[in-house]
Amino acid sequence: MEQLKRLLTDLERISFQDISEVPKERQHEVAEQIEQLQESLSTLSQFKENTVKSL
Repeated sequence: MEQLKRLLTDLERISFQDISEVPKERQHEVAEQIEQLQESLSTLSQFKENTVKSL
């Protein structure tokens, strides 16, 4: 789980500057995929924390 949290932190550090290095026609797609992955990891992390608290 720690590696997933680290991945989420790393994803949150991705800047517009980083995305601007992607070919222009793909930037929107890459940004959307990063956001979706962030949301999924965040949801998973919250679920895991709530599960541990309820035990």
